Amino acid sequence: MNREERRRQEKALAKRAGGAAAAATASLLREAQMLHQSGRLDDAEQRYRLVLEREGTQPDALHGLGLLLYRRGNPREAVAWLERACVAAPRNPLYRFNQGVVLQRAGALAEAVDAYRQAILLNPRHLDARTNLGNAYKELGRLREAQTAYEGALAIDSTHVEAQNNLGVVLKDLGELEAAAQAYRRAIALKPSHAEAHNNLGLVLMEQGRLDEAVRCFEEALRVLPGYGTALYNLGIAWIWRGEPLRALHCFDETARTKHDHGRPVAGTTLFRSRLKHDAEQLEYLADSALSGDVPRAYVEALMRLRTQADGQPADQAASNRMVLSPVDLQALAPSFNRLLYIAPCERIPEGALSLELDVPAIEARYHAAQPEVTYIDGLLSEEALQRLRRFCWSSTIWKKDYENGYIGAFLGDGFATPLLLQIAEELRQRFPRIFRDHRLTQAWAFKHDSARRGLNIHADAAAVNVNFWITPDEANLDPSSGGLVVWDREHRKTGISEPITATRTAGRSTSG
Repeated sequence: MNREERRRQEKALAKRAGGAAAAATASLLREAQMLHQSGRLDDAEQRYRLVLEREGTQPDALHGLGLLLYRRGNPREAVAWLERACVAAPRNPLYRFNQGVVLQRAGALAEAVDAYRQAILLNPRHLDARTNLGNAYKELGRLREAQTAYEGALAIDSTHVEAQNNLGVVLKDLGELEAAAQAYRRAIALKPSHAEAHNNLGLVLMEQGRLDEAVRCFEEALRVLPGYGTALYNLGIAWIWRGEPLRALHCFDETARTKHDHGRPVAGTTLFRSRLKHDAEQLEYLADSALSGDVPRAYVEALMRLRTQADGQPADQAASNRMVLSPVDLQALAPSFNRLLYIAPCERIPEGALSLELDVPAIEARYHAAQPEVTYIDGLLSEEALQRLRRFCWSSTIWKKDYENGYIGAFLGDGFATPLLLQIAEELRQRFPRIFRDHRLTQAWAFKHDSARRGLNIHADAAAVNVNFWITPDEANLDPSSGGLVVWDREHRKTGISEPITATRTAGRSTSG
């Protein structure tokens, strides 16, 4: 064999060896992808990393590993691997699209927009990239750009139901109500069972004053999706606007019982100390008031034991509001923690809920003279209304929303809905027409604060008119130099970010201490 023949043979052997290695790598990659799809993430990750040990820029392995890490809840690490995949295969629109998805879920909206736009440049007919681009723009408050993105998707496929619905959301936020209604109707025509589109159309019709049609939309949303809590809540609001509070209260009661009266086990392994403390104290109050007849004794004992345990922990542990519970503790709480054990009566007052001594013209004048428009009123409620509202807040086991700062809350759809509360909201609108104008109640809520913790941060509530009641008795404040609400006379800049299907709050907030 001469030198030339030997060289040819060596080349052929090297080619066969390289082909075998490439085939082995491809087989390993297919195995990783199948394991990934079947949910065997540990095994899939091992195979992806073996592929990358052999071929460090293999784009499908880089992409797959990024998606796997995202699925595991590691978005930052996932983004880094997806970026490497995009560098290795810069002409692949799928990689850019998935990078955008992970960035958007991680809250990096501006970066997600860039990724979606690059995916669209690589594939102008990429529908999901266009709709997700619209969603990211909407979250950023860039509504016109969101509109353009959705319209771009619909220019490619006019039957894209979600793009039609989301276009309606953006148009509503832009104040273009009739155009929004048309978009929702197109979505419903494409998919009559689209509950969210029925609900969203109902919200537009409410703003247009077409209440009967709005009611039918919410009812249709509930027909196609029984138990749809948002539509049930909005139906309650529509009944308020129709002047039918009993029907409204029925909706809110059903919403609250679905959310908080299910008796399912406690989720997670921690609870807030402030919640345990409140619930234990409330059960003591109910027992002292002879109102705790239906509360299981085992639940009371479990709460009292946990409160004592929390009080006895070292200061460094007690500083955190979160308390780790054992499986035994969670089991003891399970039957009653997620129950509405007692709802106190809080009926209308025929003589009126607001004080008869209010100087309405002076209050309205003071409100409009301030910039921004803000005022305070002492003695807003009648004494009977105040006492009924206090008793309801003290007694009713509706306080299911926990907050890290050590306060708890309840909203209209959580059980904080009574005939008296709706009466107060309507009387405010009627007694102060120059303040409330045509605005109607769409949300009400109450908070209780743990005096040993921080409470609410400085914040601004999104509302046309926001009413706060401070109803804590004066004798409960042990430091008369402080306490109460602190109201800042500064206008909050509107972010432009809005939610697609939740109602805008317009009046009626109560704060209980």
